[in-house]
Amino acid sequence: MKRLFVLLVVALFVAPHAYAEPIKVNLHSCCVTEDATTKEILPAFRKYYKEKFGKDVDVSASFAGSGTLKNQILGGAPVQVAVLSSELYLDQLKEKGLIASDWRKNPNKGAVIKSVIVFVTRKDNPKGLNTFEDLAKPGTKVLHASPDTSGGAQWAIFAIYGAGANFKNLSFGPEDGGVKLLSAVEKNVIAQPESARQTFVQFDAGFGDAIVTYENEALLEKAKGREYMIAVPRKTIETEWKVARIDKNIKPEQEHVVSELIQFLYTAGAQRSYARFGFRPVDSKIGKEFQGKYATVAEPFTVDDLGGWQNARKNVIENAWKKTQQK
Repeated sequence: MKRLFVLLVVALFVAPHAYAEPIKVNLHSCCVTEDATTKEILPAFRKYYKEKFGKDVDVSASFAGSGTLKNQILGGAPVQVAVLSSELYLDQLKEKGLIASDWRKNPNKGAVIKSVIVFVTRKDNPKGLNTFEDLAKPGTKVLHASPDTSGGAQWAIFAIYGAGANFKNLSFGPEDGGVKLLSAVEKNVIAQPESARQTFVQFDAGFGDAIVTYENEALLEKAKGREYMIAVPRKTIETEWKVARIDKNIKPEQEHVVSELIQFLYTAGAQRSYARFGFRPVDSKIGKEFQGKYATVAEPFTVDDLGGWQNARKNVIENAWKKTQQK
C-alpha cells in the first residue's frame, strides 16, 4: 500500500508536466507569405522547438493585406509576432503602445525577406507590355491592390513613380517625371482589391491586362500552372517585409517562443523555404543558391531613394497618388 501511495503521489506531480498544454502564439503575416509560412516554416519551427527545448508549441497564423492586419492588431487581435510589408504600420503599432521593443535591431534592420515589383500579363503578353510606361498606353487595363489596406500596393505605387522619377531632383510637383508617369498609369487602373492576392483572383476572373505586384507572387502563381508572363521593368523598386514583436500582447510564458520564432525566420532553413516560394532571402548565401530563379533588375532603387518611408508615403501616396484618384 505504501508503495502504491508513493506511485500515486509521483503520478500527480509528473502527469501535468507530461501532458502540459502547448505554448500558444499567434502570428500575423501579410497574405503573400501564407504558402511558405503554413506549408514549411511553421511545421519546421514546431519540430525545431520540440527537439531543442522539449516543449510543444502551437503557432497559429492569420494572413491578409498588411494594412488589414495592422488594423486587426490595433483592434485587439491577440497577436504576438507580425510580419508586415510597411515600416509605417509597425511605427503606428509602436505609437499606440503595442510595440515597445526596437524591431530595427533585428538583423537587416528588421527585414526578413525581400522582393521586387514587377507586373504580370496575359499568356504571350498580347498587348506587348514590358515597361511601366507601357501600362500608360490608351486602352490598357491595370490592376493593383489598394494602398489603404495593402503594403504591396504602396510598393507598387512607389515603383511606378520611381520608374519615371529623377532621383537627383524629386519635386513631387506636376512637372516631376515620376508624378507624370504615375498619373498616366493610374488612369488605366480599373480595380484596387484589398490585397495582392485578391488582384490575382480578379485577374483569373478575366479582369485587366496587367497586375502590378511582387515578383514572388508572380512566380508563385506561375508555379501553380498559370500561363502568365512576367515583365520585369528596367527600373523598379526593391521591397522588403519586416518582423516585429507585439510586446503588449506577450505573456511571460510566451516570451521564449516569440524570441525563438523571430530568430528562426532568419535561419538558413527558413530562408530557403521563403526562397522556394519566390521571395528573395536576406541571407546572401541562400540568395546565391537561388539566384537563377530571380530576374536581374537593371536599375533597382529602394524606398530610401524616395526619402524614406515617411516622406515616400507623404509625397508619393498622400500627395501624388491621391490626386490621381480625384476623377
